Amino acid sequence: MTIHLPLTIEFLGTPEAGKTTTVHRLEKVLSKNYKTLVTQESAEMVPISFPKGCIEAHFWMRLKTLQTLLEKQVSKSDYDILLVDRGIVDMHFWDYYYNHTGKLTSQQVEISDAFSKSIGINLPDLVVLLTTTPEEAVRRRGGEGRIVTIDFLERFNLLLCSFVRTVSCPVFLLDTTGLSKDEVVDILLKRILAS
Repeated sequence: MTIHLPLTIEFLGTPEAGKTTTVHRLEKVLSKNYKTLVTQESAEMVPISFPKGCIEAHFWMRLKTLQTLLEKQVSKSDYDILLVDRGIVDMHFWDYYYNHTGKLTSQQVEISDAFSKSIGINLPDLVVLLTTTPEEAVRRRGGEGRIVTIDFLERFNLLLCSFVRTVSCPVFLLDTTGLSKDEVVDILLKRILAS
């Protein structure tokens, strides 16, 4: 089966749904036949000077994500498949989340979105939305934390399901609860190769 190249696939979803693990496992499989690149999740690079969950960290991650995507967009000849671990759609989700929880005003979200559009960042060809139940996420994490709690995850999943209806590019939803890592990769490979 032939896929249309270059192909950009973005992953977002529930904490502990397996986004980063899946991205790296897919890279191993896809790189056998395609030049495959992975972007690092900006949340993994946030300077320690930002307190966890602060709005300043959100804007830092937004800028880092935009920088990475802009660089990759310019160098499309360097890859066949780009796997994006939390990219522009994820950025828009977090704006949506922070707006619904009162940390960002609608005007701030509009300005933030306008900036992204003004520099010409394209939406991905496919968004992979990985979800899991709050109970499974907490189990995978090894218990509730200061921020990631059952209550947080329940609100998160509700807002995520509401947000995804606003996304204008193709979205593939996969609930990873009860699936092995290999099953998740097999399901996604079938979907990607059908692109």
